[in-house]
Amino acid sequence: MSLDDLLREVIATGRLGEPFTASDATRAVGLDEWPLNKVQNYLARHCIGNLAATTLLVERVAYGKYRLIYDGPREDDFGRFDDGPQGPSRRSTPSSPGGPQS
Repeated sequence: MSLDDLLREVIATGRLGEPFTASDATRAVGLDEWPLNKVQNYLARHCIGNLAATTLLVERVAYGKYRLIYDGPREDDFGRFDDGPQGPSRRSTPSSPGGPQS
């Protein structure tokens, strides 16, 4: 199992609180395949700010302390597109590049 799945699981079950250190995460996961140095490297590699990161998992909130980047459903509607009470917005766009706008 990947460490990101394991971290989500131990946070959801309450075995790991946020923010957490690599040492906290290692204890909470409790698997021999994820020793402290491997967890430290994984967190650093998947942290916001690492320009070489292919997948962002955590953000660093203090020296050595991380929290998960939340990627699940949210209770607020800020990320949802909505037409609003007047319906969809009507923007006029030219029919061809450089053509007259209606």
